[in-house]
Amino acid sequence: MIHQELSVFPELTIAEHLELDRLPRWIRWDELHQRTQNFLDQLQIGLKTTTRVKNLSVGGRQLVEIARALYRNARVLVFDEPTSALTEQEVLRLYDIIDHLRKEGKAIIYITHRMDEVFRLADRIIVLRDGHNVGELSTFENGIPRLRSDLEPKIITWMVGRAIQDIYPKKNTEIGTELLRVENLTLCSPQGKILVKEMRFTLRAGEIVGLAGLLGAGRSEIFEALFGIFNPKGPRGTGYEVSGNVWIKNQRLKINAPNEAIKARIGFVSEDRKATGLVLNQSISKNMSLPALASGRSKISPGQWLVSWVDRGLESTSSQRWTQELRIRSASIDQPVSELSGGNQQKVVFSKWLLTEPEILFLDEPTRGIDVGAKVEIYQWIQRLAGQGIGILLASSEMPELLGLCHRLIVLREGHLSAEFSKENATQEEIMRAASL
Repeated sequence: MIHQELSVFPELTIAEHLELDRLPRWIRWDELHQRTQNFLDQLQIGLKTTTRVKNLSVGGRQLVEIARALYRNARVLVFDEPTSALTEQEVLRLYDIIDHLRKEGKAIIYITHRMDEVFRLADRIIVLRDGHNVGELSTFENGIPRLRSDLEPKIITWMVGRAIQDIYPKKNTEIGTELLRVENLTLCSPQGKILVKEMRFTLRAGEIVGLAGLLGAGRSEIFEALFGIFNPKGPRGTGYEVSGNVWIKNQRLKINAPNEAIKARIGFVSEDRKATGLVLNQSISKNMSLPALASGRSKISPGQWLVSWVDRGLESTSSQRWTQELRIRSASIDQPVSELSGGNQQKVVFSKWLLTEPEILFLDEPTRGIDVGAKVEIYQWIQRLAGQGIGILLASSEMPELLGLCHRLIVLREGHLSAEFSKENATQEEIMRAASL
């Protein structure tokens, strides 16, 4: 089984992950790496077995999970949201692998929320909602593929319990003044590798600007550099070098740590909600209030530097409000977020940043691993926030998501700006060409 939530060991290499359940007492490391590297080369996923998993992106770790399951030569494979962190190119490669497995007679259960994957791969479709089988159909009729346009509305209705007319709401048309200007942003790793090179772009009030690119193109690194994570006082500041100029509302600003970004009214929905977006063993209310405590503007705790006290009554009232606003399904606001579904966890991440009253919002894969119903609700909130004048920088591996939500698209390739498109002239083909050529 390839799990949706990654179960990897950060300090181990890819080779050790592949052979973890069959390692002998005495290991010939050269033979181990040769054997596992030959396997990875056959999959054509571009990974080196000597790499430690902690140095991989979320997408890279997802590929390790997939490779580990395939390495066991199983007869039955269960894929649980395997493409949630993969780029378009990697997804196509996975499709080829699954086609090959099918020809070899393997049985495959493929769990996904993405309609493109359903109709590309499935012979039969079973729809679950709230733990119940609510519908089942075949994608073939008398050996002939049935039309997607005939099946998709029925599937979505089964999934969410109601018909959805427009997945992507109408874009905000009121674009205001410049909120963010980035010039020559450059990020170097402790090993001297350039992760982001001379990046430049602007973001205006009410505008949604998309970041597109393949795995490793630098999308997450741009967010993290701007949010202060790689800067001297940030959690990963040691050894990284960040340079360039940032203006927020025409004021040049140097952000040295995430709390400074929060005080500058920047919010950041990170790529991996469980690793960096939530404190899993804490309650919904405590997760919601956490960034607000660092904002310096919160009524929950108005201290500027240290949280000396917290108004638990106001914290509870605020949490109740956003739980209702975002329709978070839970037993109570005191329920640990670890017990929530992926979609409800993501709504908690959204709500905690809305409590800080941001003017700029960074969204890194905001709908990763959630169902179509939760996606539509988050899309509606993104457009609502843009309509309120918040500037939104959005990174996504789902091309329809970028095209459906964004006013402009910035394409990254190997850490630098490759192309920029307006919503009128952006197409999937042009974006992929700019990202890969």
